[in-house]
Amino acid sequence: MLAAVDAGGKLKMLTGPQSKENAIRLKNIPLFCPQCGQPVVVKAGDVNIPHFAHRSTFSCNFFSEPESPRHLAGKNDLFQWITKTHPATLESVLPDGKQRPDILSENIAVEFQCSTISASLFQKRTDYYIKRGFIPFWIYGGKPIERKSKFIKLTPFQRLFLRYHDQLGFYFICYCPDAKLFTIYGRLVLVTPTLFAADRLNIPIEKMVFPPSAAFSTNFSFQLEWFHDEKRKWIDHSLYYKKARSHPFFKAVYNSGANPYLLPEHIGLPVRSSLAIRNHPIEWQFYIMLDKKRSSAEEIILRRIELGHLKKQNLPLAGSMTVEQAAKDYVELINQIGEVPLTSQFSMMAKLQNEKVFRISHEKQILDKLIF
Repeated sequence: MLAAVDAGGKLKMLTGPQSKENAIRLKNIPLFCPQCGQPVVVKAGDVNIPHFAHRSTFSCNFFSEPESPRHLAGKNDLFQWITKTHPATLESVLPDGKQRPDILSENIAVEFQCSTISASLFQKRTDYYIKRGFIPFWIYGGKPIERKSKFIKLTPFQRLFLRYHDQLGFYFICYCPDAKLFTIYGRLVLVTPTLFAADRLNIPIEKMVFPPSAAFSTNFSFQLEWFHDEKRKWIDHSLYYKKARSHPFFKAVYNSGANPYLLPEHIGLPVRSSLAIRNHPIEWQFYIMLDKKRSSAEEIILRRIELGHLKKQNLPLAGSMTVEQAAKDYVELINQIGEVPLTSQFSMMAKLQNEKVFRISHEKQILDKLIF
């Protein structure tokens, strides 16, 4: 932690360019945790940045020690950045004493998260802030985002940081304390359950405003052909590694007399709210088309989730993007571009040709609905 209090209750902080000198000066002064009141000591070695740590193994409800050097450095950077333009407090406990954001600036609770935590804990902390009128501002500080060719690969933990904005689509913010650099990934489009197309913007911390804002280029860098190519690869991979006869999607396809490779082009399309469902779009969109005469698209998705055929994606920071919204977006897209009968094509050659014609006819309509 970077804040402590002396015997008189006066706040002492180890931030800014003078933190090492302040740490040396405070070494012989009795200091205490501002939250639990237990004694703390000054740590000012050559590896970690100067910080405070509890003197004993006493369990503090607000600090899970030790904090990593990366987390300490990032928290220090972010505090210095915010206080240049806005009032802020470091490691301040909220009024009911149950949660402590890394930084609190007016009603914005900043959390710089480097270590992996569970989705349930992430959701609990987020809900806590929202219910008390605070805006949760989570910044990802963990391992670098993995790149796969022209796409990025997001872990389940990294997906918890996804937000949604009408202009940016899905996006999330990272900060690297080593490079003093923010990276914003915006306009995320789900290509497979783990791969995403995304625009990337790097902004040095000294040039970033608080609260953050960013503007990507007007060109939306996504092509429907990429999606079609990755859809075939996903089918290949799934059939190779999964038992097709017992997998709900492939079982439903084969029982309908269809071939997963030769399904009509309107099944398995990117829609902006696809991220609310952890499965590939071809799965849940096939279920909608298969059962549409009996139920609404939303009811079909919810029933398949209940049966275990589909899974929801936890999106604590993008609550408006739900599985029901995904179903609505898909139906709206189909109504706009027109539906093709649910029959398989006769060959892969015909399929590839039909995909090309489909892209020429409908790519602009589909991309326009991904990002405004």
